[in-house]
Amino acid sequence: MRRRLKIYLSHPLGLRHEIKEWAKELEEKLHVRIYNPFYNVRARKRKGIALFDRGKLRPYSMEEKRKSEEIVERNLEAIRNCDVLIAVLPYPSIGTIMEIFYSGYVLQKPTLVLAYLKGHPWLNAVARIYNTRKEVVNEIRRIREVMNYE
Repeated sequence: MRRRLKIYLSHPLGLRHEIKEWAKELEEKLHVRIYNPFYNVRARKRKGIALFDRGKLRPYSMEEKRKSEEIVERNLEAIRNCDVLIAVLPYPSIGTIMEIFYSGYVLQKPTLVLAYLKGHPWLNAVARIYNTRKEVVNEIRRIREVMNYE
């Protein structure tokens, strides 16, 4: 039995509500599994993100450093466990850019970026750049076929 394609959906924190809806669409339309770093986390582990959301972590504190390390390690593990990374990058986002680099350059995984930033050598070297969600969906369909996923 073939397994479903697993996709890590990278995006800036500020887009998480909009992206959550798109993730649901992708799962239904394409029969894939989506990992969204802002939602696919058990409540206990999400505490660090909740503290960031509420502005409760003091800058440069040991607690902030520890929580940041936990979040980063959890995201890196999730990227390693996925087959493809899709990044939504409508504006610069350090976390999203780091995830693109890790997936595309370090792990050499298919990395698709929906971005309005065109022609940057770093993005061109580590990822495929797309203009629309429709183009990303078509590429996921192609990858699913080529890689023989459900």
